Amino acid sequence: MPRQTVKLLLLDEDDRLLLIHARRSGATCWYPVGGGIEPGESLQQAAARETYEETGLRDLPAGTHVWWRDHTYEHDGRRYDVHEEWLLHRVNHFTPAPAELTPSEARTILTFRWWQARELESTQDTIFPPNLGRLLTTLLTEGVPATPTELHL
Repeated sequence: MPRQTVKLLLLDEDDRLLLIHARRSGATCWYPVGGGIEPGESLQQAAARETYEETGLRDLPAGTHVWWRDHTYEHDGRRYDVHEEWLLHRVNHFTPAPAELTPSEARTILTFRWWQARELESTQDTIFPPNLGRLLTTLLTEGVPATPTELHL
């Protein structure tokens, strides 16, 4: 059974998306806040916990369920099958200060950055998922889908 996860689109008042910069398998990449859903947690509860642990932000406003996808990735030499639920959360701009990182996160996280969609579309940096800039541009232009849509990458 795939690992159940939540991915967060934390957007500030200027439509900037918060991403984590980390070193994985010898290379660096940027990716959204998020992680595993613990047994008994709702999506919103998992989102609030992950946001606090990874960024220190308390009192995460309720999010809107926008996307989902099934995905396989490799990390530390292991293969993982995951089911991702993506939530959009509007937040006030803040400076991330992780509160409770896992040992792996503490080893690999380098910094954070707030990105404009157009910056994500044009950067040469590695972004996960790879077309996040285009996806974010579409979301900001067309609005939140009526029901969560499957991401095809």
